[in-house]
Amino acid sequence: MMRAFYARDSAAERIFLVGVRTTGIFCRPTCGARKPKPENIAFYRDASAALHDGFRPCKLCKPLDATLPPPALVQRLRDAVESRSHRAHH
Repeated sequence: MMRAFYARDSAAERIFLVGVRTTGIFCRPTCGARKPKPENIAFYRDASAALHDGFRPCKLCKPLDATLPPPALVQRLRDAVESRSHRAHH
């Protein structure tokens, strides 16, 4: 996760969020903001966990915006499951 965060790897979108202890903000892994020191980072599986720990959403990357499409890997997995499900019902 650390490597994906520092590389702004788009494959990590919707997989985890990153809390920055020094600012109290949580971000998407692809956020364009300046990257914090590793010791100031906390990883979260979802926004509710970050919010529960007292972090607020970043105004730059808007981690609460659910209108963004899922990462390509997640979409391929969803498509595979749905196509199998449809075949099973026919």
